[in-house]
Amino acid sequence: MGGDFIRGLELARTYFFNTALPALRRDHPELAGRAAAGLVGNGSECFGYDDEISRDHDWGIDFFIWLPEADAGRAPELSEWKRRLFAKHPPAFGRKRSEYGARIGVTTCGDFYKSLVGFARGPETIGQWRAVPDENFAMAVNGEVFIDGAGEFTAVRDYLLGYYPEDLRLKKIAARCMSLAQTGQYNLERCARRGDIVTAYATVARFIESAEAMVFLLNRVFRPYYKWTYRAMTELPILGAETGALLRRAALAGTAVDTVKRRVAEVCALIADELRRQNLAATDDWFLTTHGEQVRQGIADEYLRSLPTQYE
Repeated sequence: MGGDFIRGLELARTYFFNTALPALRRDHPELAGRAAAGLVGNGSECFGYDDEISRDHDWGIDFFIWLPEADAGRAPELSEWKRRLFAKHPPAFGRKRSEYGARIGVTTCGDFYKSLVGFARGPETIGQWRAVPDENFAMAVNGEVFIDGAGEFTAVRDYLLGYYPEDLRLKKIAARCMSLAQTGQYNLERCARRGDIVTAYATVARFIESAEAMVFLLNRVFRPYYKWTYRAMTELPILGAETGALLRRAALAGTAVDTVKRRVAEVCALIADELRRQNLAATDDWFLTTHGEQVRQGIADEYLRSLPTQYE
């Protein structure tokens, strides 16, 4: 990355506080004290992962204004205000939205969260939590909230940052144990012995995905869109750097299946140690299937506990 590149979130923050907020306080002082504003959601800049390559589409200075539900009727007025503001004070890097890019504008807090997780105040039941993909939760809590006068937007954000209900986290951990055992500890060896290298590496890919997912679960952090999963995982405090280094070595091993198998075994050993450290499993068995069954037995919710261990 070039030394002069400034990330989109920083640019948006500077424009908002230097240009937009003073104008909002002047033109709509009552809303300036109640609204929230920031940059959260879909886009590499919201995760802090944008670079020069990101500039080719859906990148540039912009921000959301999130209104309390009581001010929902003011959204068209604020949208027009924002349009005029950008016309009068063009950002240094104008954002051009592609056909599938995120729409950044003025909305209510509830409508924003509904667009990402389906519920204005976040899911409440375990069934509702299960229905939402990890990456949607990750987008709902990334980025930065610049201001939040009423606190309505931040209240939902803080609720989501509390992470999955513990029983659901355990169910997901149990399922990932089964996947890691099935792919890395069982089928990789069998595919290699049969000389089926293509399927062996398809198996490795599934193992990598499950290992990444497990690390996020152990950290109680939502896993982002697959393009950013590995990078985000390496930044996590629990097993992030260690697992990342081993997965990278496995990916660089080419067709050296024996090398990949050693890295897979090391990843599984790290995960087994952490499961014991978090008191989720007590077994010394090397096979993660045994760990998964023990984790499942710790689930209090009868329905979740009754599901096959491999189901999330």
